[in-house]
Amino acid sequence: MVSVISSVSPGSDKIKVLIVDGVNNHDWEDTTIATKATLERTGRFTVDTCTSPTRKAPQEAWKAWRPKFFDYQVVVGNFNDDCEKDGGCEPLWSSETRADFEKFVSEGGGFVPIHAADNAFANWAAYNEMIGGGGWGGRAAGKSGFLLRLINGTWSTTSPDQGLSGEHGEMSEFLVIHDQPSHPILKGLPSEWMHATDELYSALRGPYKNVEVLAHSYSLYTKENEPTLMIITYGKGKIFHITPGHYNDERAPFGEAVHCVGYQTVLARGAEYVATGKVTIGIPREFPGKEKPVVIAPDKLEWPGLPARETRNTGD
Repeated sequence: MVSVISSVSPGSDKIKVLIVDGVNNHDWEDTTIATKATLERTGRFTVDTCTSPTRKAPQEAWKAWRPKFFDYQVVVGNFNDDCEKDGGCEPLWSSETRADFEKFVSEGGGFVPIHAADNAFANWAAYNEMIGGGGWGGRAAGKSGFLLRLINGTWSTTSPDQGLSGEHGEMSEFLVIHDQPSHPILKGLPSEWMHATDELYSALRGPYKNVEVLAHSYSLYTKENEPTLMIITYGKGKIFHITPGHYNDERAPFGEAVHCVGYQTVLARGAEYVATGKVTIGIPREFPGKEKPVVIAPDKLEWPGLPARETRNTGD
């Protein structure tokens, strides 16, 4: 049995998004709340959530859990298998659910894995091709593909047999630098902007097929430029891989990374892009520059354009 919490209105022409969550080594509940709020606040999306069984649920429960991916244009990944086993774990998703998802993306569905979703499924080859590269979860040099490094101005695969396979160091603010400023997701944004305190994922390892790096940040831990925003093509589908997005639930201010206006903007515009191939969502006037981040809760952020304001009905 699959439980879906729906916000779709009959006759809606908005982009239909499904957030998949339920197991994660991060605060997936608050991440889902923030993600849903950001997307819906733009007025461009309706968002449902599909929460998986618990990690220790019996196989029968996982077999019965089959999200209806094809009812949506975009799936947002807020799930990982919380695997700490050397060599990786068997996927929690059933073979049928994995096949459904591969078919959905390869036939043109959009996928937006956020932050720790790239920790998932070290041994699911198709998933790793979809995300380009991931970390932890049993990934290792010699078996899990390459690192992606900026060498003489070109992103190149390196180090298949040596190096880390996921790291982030201490949380901090960091500068996001656009590699493709004319890409529809980034067009019109400052080419450099400060992201709020977050984990900067580094040394992600994978096959890196059909990957376009849209933006990167410099890691003080690895002393390397690390991809932060990527577009991947998988069959007819597009994936927008966002490596930031750690929901800080340990100390105030809580959730500042996912409340960063820069993060919210690229999340929304990226989701629209992988659904439609276009970006119509405007840029909030509070978008940060390179000096300091701007943090605004999703329900307080103002998005430009009449369509967003007309559809943001609070019932007052």
